[in-house]
Amino acid sequence: MPIWKKCKDPALTTVKDHGYNVVQLPRVDLIPTQLLYSSNGKLRRLGELESVFVPAPDGPPAPPILPDQPGPDIEGTKSNEINVDIGIDILGGLISALGGSTLGISMAYSRAKSVTFAFSNTKRTETDLALVDQFLASVSINRYARAARDMLDSDEVYLVSSVIKSNAISVAAKTSGDADLTIDIPVVQGAIGGNLTVEGNAASAGLVKYTGAVPLAFGFQAIRLIFEDGVYQTFKSVEAGAVSAEAAAPDLNPDVMLMMD
Repeated sequence: MPIWKKCKDPALTTVKDHGYNVVQLPRVDLIPTQLLYSSNGKLRRLGELESVFVPAPDGPPAPPILPDQPGPDIEGTKSNEINVDIGIDILGGLISALGGSTLGISMAYSRAKSVTFAFSNTKRTETDLALVDQFLASVSINRYARAARDMLDSDEVYLVSSVIKSNAISVAAKTSGDADLTIDIPVVQGAIGGNLTVEGNAASAGLVKYTGAVPLAFGFQAIRLIFEDGVYQTFKSVEAGAVSAEAAAPDLNPDVMLMMD
């Protein structure tokens, strides 16, 4: 059973409460208008709109991605305490995705018993569903996209309509004695490199904030595309928490994901 589902994690619940599905491991390349396909209860990336659909010469263009807006107020939402072995794998994956080196992370948290995570600096980006509807009503399916056509006729294709993301992850750790673990900020900053900043309320801090330049998507909304004989009919909204996006992180154990449905 996935770790975060088993512990009924409050951070996971909060993402769902704000109307979003979860991304198993937050990632930089999930954006609105992307197409996903259903496989074993998860959504995997299929491609971009115009890799599957051919716009009509006189039809509407592909819908644009709207500028970032402030995201849902989930700053301070924390995970349950996670076993340190699992937590360090998660933290390593997050730091790597944010552009930092994982060298020295295990050593920095070697005295930890458990860790918790929190997102901040959240942003929301989305596309206009009315424009999506107009675009799909005018397109044809690329004649070379044979598997995609079959999946569309089976109603197995989804379109990402909104994404919430963050470039800042706060981490708190406890020792075996249940005391807060203090982290040497300069040492950790030197270990992970200059692509991320490491902040605490002192040179040695219990709560450490890792901030990268590029935000990671950790929640998304999607619509299910309904086709019949290769012709678009309508779309249906996907209920929050009904699906999860699979992480593209082959270096991580698939049972050690930050967000699981």
